[in-house]
Amino acid sequence: MPNFVGADDAGSSTGVMLELARFVCGKHSSYQVWITFFDGEEAMKEWSDTDSRYGSRQMAAKMAMSGDLAKIKAFLLADIVGTRAAAFKRESDSTKWLVDLVWGVARNLGYGDVFLDESLEVSDDHNPFLKRKVPAVDVIDLENYPGGNLYYWHTPEDTLDKVSPKSLAITGTFFLRASSNCNPNKI
Repeated sequence: MPNFVGADDAGSSTGVMLELARFVCGKHSSYQVWITFFDGEEAMKEWSDTDSRYGSRQMAAKMAMSGDLAKIKAFLLADIVGTRAAAFKRESDSTKWLVDLVWGVARNLGYGDVFLDESLEVSDDHNPFLKRKVPAVDVIDLENYPGGNLYYWHTPEDTLDKVSPKSLAITGTFFLRASSNCNPNKI
């Protein structure tokens, strides 16, 4: 996209997922954790079901065709997670029981002031999986930007100085613990 840097959207979630991979790869477990990086979420012309979420739509379709989609017990999405004053609202299209489960993990970790009990509707990479009946939750800070609603989103101002190491640490710790709690043997 012209005039788009992307340190928070999607550099922050990429960094968290790379660090999460470092922790979970090579560990022996009774369940698998897949870390996937989607591309092509943004619309090329105008946001719609056919002009957006290119990577996640393709992956969901391929997994449905192969039969692997049925193996997914929980889909946790991180998107825009590095903002300086992180405040994640419950995405309203996400699977309620899964949102309750992972928000409970956040509370248990002492992050109740970051994972809020307010709702927000977001069309994001979890939607193609939700449409195929995969339990999914979107962790995204789409509103809580200093200076107003996404003042640097999709602009050259989305630079590294907008990303908070503390928010990245909170999000990474949360995802590490939440993925462990999504073990189908524990649900």
